[in-house]
Amino acid sequence: MGLFGKKKNEYEEASKNLSKEELASDRIIMEQIEDDDTRAAELVKRLKKGDPLVLNFENLEPMAANKLLAFFAGATYALDGKSVRINEKTYLFALKSSFMDGSLQEFLNQL
Repeated sequence: MGLFGKKKNEYEEASKNLSKEELASDRIIMEQIEDDDTRAAELVKRLKKGDPLVLNFENLEPMAANKLLAFFAGATYALDGKSVRINEKTYLFALKSSFMDGSLQEFLNQL
């Protein structure tokens, strides 16, 4: 490939490897988040692997909720993902490739 060749989109490549039986909505991790940095890091590792996260920040004090919300939003942005506000205290964080099969959008529409 030449110097200015088209770069492959990693999300398009990832979506080609998904089987029809394995939908993104089947891999959703739903959790009532606590102020635990170790658990937050574990969840970001799962996000990197392609597991969408639905996190509820309801039980946290405002400062802790804002800290963790910023952490997950930053990690999602760095992974070229997408954050969706479900309600005032619940958010979906997912890689853009997770939206390609349409199951996450269907999940959001059913809420």
